[in-house]
Amino acid sequence: MTAPRRVLVTGAGSGIGQAVAQVFLEQGAEVIGWDLVADPAAGFAMTAVDVRDADALKRAAQGLERLDVLVTCAGIARRASAIDMRAEDWQAVLQTNLSGAFYSCQAAFPALAASGAGLIVNIASFIAHRSGPGRASYAAAKAGVVAMTEVLALDFAAAQVRAISVSPGYTRTRMVGAAIEAGRLDEQHLLASIPLGRLADPREMAHAIVALTGPAFHYANGTDFVIDGGIMAQGVQ
Repeated sequence: MTAPRRVLVTGAGSGIGQAVAQVFLEQGAEVIGWDLVADPAAGFAMTAVDVRDADALKRAAQGLERLDVLVTCAGIARRASAIDMRAEDWQAVLQTNLSGAFYSCQAAFPALAASGAGLIVNIASFIAHRSGPGRASYAAAKAGVVAMTEVLALDFAAAQVRAISVSPGYTRTRMVGAAIEAGRLDEQHLLASIPLGRLADPREMAHAIVALTGPAFHYANGTDFVIDGGIMAQGVQ
């Protein structure tokens, strides 16, 4: 009997990360979640850990032994003009979204290598490719995730550990909802910018991400998959 896949998801307490963890769980995987707060009602094993703390991540990973898939979803956003963005906001986004993803990959690597065919899926953003005003920190971090993933694909290949990234479009997560409610994002403007005319649902994004971990994509390595409802397909108006 084939053992269930062991999957680690960072940022598993909310948003896309939570949806990814739930979809894997529904498909029979053994799911482990890392987040700042471990929710005892999550339905899967949760560890409270800060992805900005490389040493804490290595300690959390010590008991993993074997890991088939790592999905790094932990992320934050701090929107402000580059003219007056605070240094602490810049650092918070870079440390969580970029350094946190790297530290997670590094910590999980031994367990991924132990599986003989490990896979890393780093969650980036379409904003890594197509940005806008006030998003210097987020765009830099997510573009860094895409570039970093290419390097991980090379550095980890000898151990048969692959790395890909996924760049979602606007998804109706708690973070996006809070930005709309606070007026930092205009929902009607967002919808007008998306050819499909709607935001993605976290579960449909999760299903796409989980599908990329399946056998149809076993040769995918060092590439980015954009799933944005058609935003990047738009040409000059």
